[in-house]
Amino acid sequence: MKQLYSAFQATYHTEFENLFQWAQTQEIIYIGTPGRIEERLRGTDTFFYHRFYDASGNQSEKYIGGPSGTPEGELALKNVQDRISSADMVVQSVRELRKLGFAVIEDKAGATLAALHNHGLFSGGLTLIGSHAYGAILNKLGVKAPSYLTEDIDTVRSNPLSLATTPQMSLLDILQTSGLPFIKAKTGLRSGDKSETYKLPGREKLLVDLLVNGSDIGAPILVPEFEAYAQAVPHLDYLVDGRLESVILSKNYAVPVYTPNPARFAIHKLFSSLSRINQPAKSGKDILQAATVICAMEDKYPGDIEDALNAFPDSGKGLMLKGAEKALPIVQSHSEQYGDVLRRLIDG
Repeated sequence: MKQLYSAFQATYHTEFENLFQWAQTQEIIYIGTPGRIEERLRGTDTFFYHRFYDASGNQSEKYIGGPSGTPEGELALKNVQDRISSADMVVQSVRELRKLGFAVIEDKAGATLAALHNHGLFSGGLTLIGSHAYGAILNKLGVKAPSYLTEDIDTVRSNPLSLATTPQMSLLDILQTSGLPFIKAKTGLRSGDKSETYKLPGREKLLVDLLVNGSDIGAPILVPEFEAYAQAVPHLDYLVDGRLESVILSKNYAVPVYTPNPARFAIHKLFSSLSRINQPAKSGKDILQAATVICAMEDKYPGDIEDALNAFPDSGKGLMLKGAEKALPIVQSHSEQYGDVLRRLIDG
């Protein structure tokens, strides 16, 4: 038997849950390292500055306030001291969780997600999917498994986002508030298409993709609130229905996001594994991720996988069941019992 994952000790998972709950309280995430406060004399008065490293790893400095001893200066100083204390707590907590095997992403990706959070995109309806969501799902389920290091950020806009409190900004403008120099590029999926991706220049591998529901895979669809063309992917409405609060961890950030319901994530992965064109490596990754979540869900929430499979749209069910056939040997290698469950679901 080949075990797909192992469960964290209850005390370790409680540490994660505490950080998860704290992360949900953040309205604004300050991007960069926690940094430190410096005092500088101007004449006879002392003023305060915050020195830190930004998302690109460059030293940065922001004026805090002053003079020392004035109500305004002391209040500004306390606000930044509190921010630094919270940021130090996140860094320490994430460091400990990473050592235990919790999924932690690269910090530039964390800063990018923080920028999306700061502009209300997740609370407004955006959902994180893909391998970053997979890592978050593993963390929430309390299991340790290979989390497939990737710098790609895949997001789904299922309905027009509710951004009434946010000034109109393009997606490119929002991404650049991370302090990272994002540029817009064509996806190259199909010649002449308008669908776009967002990337860092040069050899940087970080990509951000905006996806929408659509039957024509890769077709460009205008998302007016972002001034962006998204890529169509089938059955994303099914995937994000019933989405859940989650958190993404990176070295300096604990970012509140929304991810799919784990059972629907697994079932959609079975479908997407066979809907990919000329991407065998990603298809194999989809199958393994689906098999892992299927087993973890049968451990903790038996019956949820069956409900999710039965709810999958009829138009894609045949392809999804073929994906389930590919996942079956992997599930069986972890648990004959869960393999029997999946076999019964496939046979109907």
